[in-house]
Amino acid sequence: MSEEPAAKRMKNSDEFPNLRSEVAGPVKEKLMELDAVQHQLDVMSEKAAEEILKVEQSFNKKRMPIYEKRKKLTTQIANFWQTAFLNHHLLSTAIPEEQEDLLAALRDLEVQEFEDLRSGFKIIMTFNKNDYFENETIIKSYHLQSERPSTEITEIEWKENRKPEPQPEDGDSDTTITFLEWLTYAAPPDSDEIAEVIKDDLYINPLQYYVMPDMHEVEEDDIDDFLAEERGVDERFQNGRPLRQLNETSKTIDDSLVAGGRDSRDVSGFENGENTGEEEEEEDEEEVEGEEDGEDEEEEEDEESAGDGKKGSKNEGKGE
Repeated sequence: MSEEPAAKRMKNSDEFPNLRSEVAGPVKEKLMELDAVQHQLDVMSEKAAEEILKVEQSFNKKRMPIYEKRKKLTTQIANFWQTAFLNHHLLSTAIPEEQEDLLAALRDLEVQEFEDLRSGFKIIMTFNKNDYFENETIIKSYHLQSERPSTEITEIEWKENRKPEPQPEDGDSDTTITFLEWLTYAAPPDSDEIAEVIKDDLYINPLQYYVMPDMHEVEEDDIDDFLAEERGVDERFQNGRPLRQLNETSKTIDDSLVAGGRDSRDVSGFENGENTGEEEEEEDEEEVEGEEDGEDEEEEEDEESAGDGKKGSKNEGKGE
């Protein structure tokens, strides 16, 4: 009977000599060398993290004017952020129907990371006049690297009977928090799921959620397919090529044929994702084979003619 797998056997100190109080000399030396190598790797990883941080900081500055362009456009579209929130598969669960009018007043949403990206970020929300509070701007700042990570919130000037009930300090995970409650709830940064989704998903590309169909009218698989398509990912392939690429290729070919005065229907193979060039090569090969067959037949006829000529010459000699 085979020995019991090592993963299931009780591990003892002999299998892990580094756990023993006394380690044999040669093994101890190797462990010390290994520790030194590991330290070098750790130092290299820290340097890499610093370089990556510098790159991120540089690109954050380059993104700012582009975000400003986007802001000018989104503010010209009625209910842009309300629609994006309501169509988001996670955020929509925090927005009851009676609070949708507050989202309609959300004119702009902005996420700003601190200069030291590891130290935190803030979410800036700009509202039109609404029935909930007097503030035009509400900012939630998340400080991550302090001794005790914390969340700071703009003091909200609530209108009469609009202030929500305070959330429990222990942050009961079983309690679903609404968007209105989230505005005034200083949850620990590492447990604020709404802030995390806004920062890492919604704000990065709100357009994909704005143009998404109503969340209540589509299936989950349809949502996944839609998001994949918006992000440029299409897992459906035909003849080893993405369907999107095939469609673009077909359109390019049609445009070229129209410009050249030809009917795109003459190359229907492209519309089906087929390579008509291969068909042309096969036709050329058939023509070459036909020509070779013809040449072989001519050679055989010439040989027969030559044989008949020799026979005639012999007969003539006999007659003389």
